[in-house]
Amino acid sequence: MTTIGLYSTMVQFLYSSLTILAALLLATSASGQKVCVAQNSKTDDTITIIQAFNDCKAGGTVSLPKEKTYNIKSLIKVTSLKNVKIDFAGKIILPLYDPKFKGGSAYLEISGDNVHLSGGGTIVGNGQSCNFKILNAHRGHIAITGAENVIFENVYLNTRSTGKNFARNTDASGVTSSKNIIFRNSQLTVGDDCTAINAAVTNVTVTGIKCYEGHGFNIGSLGHGQRFDFVSNIYFTNNECHSCQNGVRIKTVSGEKGAVSDVRFQNVQLYDTVNPVAITTHYFCEQNKNCNNDQSLTISNVVIDRITG
Repeated sequence: MTTIGLYSTMVQFLYSSLTILAALLLATSASGQKVCVAQNSKTDDTITIIQAFNDCKAGGTVSLPKEKTYNIKSLIKVTSLKNVKIDFAGKIILPLYDPKFKGGSAYLEISGDNVHLSGGGTIVGNGQSCNFKILNAHRGHIAITGAENVIFENVYLNTRSTGKNFARNTDASGVTSSKNIIFRNSQLTVGDDCTAINAAVTNVTVTGIKCYEGHGFNIGSLGHGQRFDFVSNIYFTNNECHSCQNGVRIKTVSGEKGAVSDVRFQNVQLYDTVNPVAITTHYFCEQNKNCNNDQSLTISNVVIDRITG
């Protein structure tokens, strides 16, 4: 089952077996395959987008063409898709913040089996005003939860504050309870983590990423909520960080149990970066008032190789 969502986190992938190629247009549909094009509405493009999904719910291609711009004014939720391709080449403009959205899980939530998303489309989050190509997200960009065998490639993110306040909590990607994930060949401008590898994650590769103005390539923070957090087999290679707060970092909280193992940071080029390497076992301990607690997660078999700049 695949679920895709956009809201408090811009894009959310749950229970996925999915390939994301965000800068490549979907190939022409196979001969005879049903194609459902989302049209523009006079009132709210949410209506016509949902209609296109309903028309191709049992199989076919849902198309958001390159020449179209969609202004959505309400939350989109589409369920029970089966064997559906999504050709997202157009532009979706999310609404300005409105209290009516409070408590909603996503602007756009899609669930089903064998759902394939591809395209060179743009999501404009209007983030500056309310605090795949994603511009001005108001919180994290991509969240992956309960996912398996997912590739993110040629993703472009650009969230930069135009005011006096920094863009906060705008992680490029956060991974939780997932395995066999690949991030590659992408450009990220964010105000927080370039990656955040969180609890219950194994077998992740991050390669060919250029990150600007972020907090670096991170594992964690781990150890929240009195649970046993674990992360293993994480590989960062051939990445760049420009004007970042950190280069590579592992962060765990004190007083908790868990394990971080088999991590390799290799060939990461840093430019104007404050902390090239940081391993923190008492992350936010001042706030949690437990800096004197010697217990934290175990960290083992970590290789740091050719972190330069």
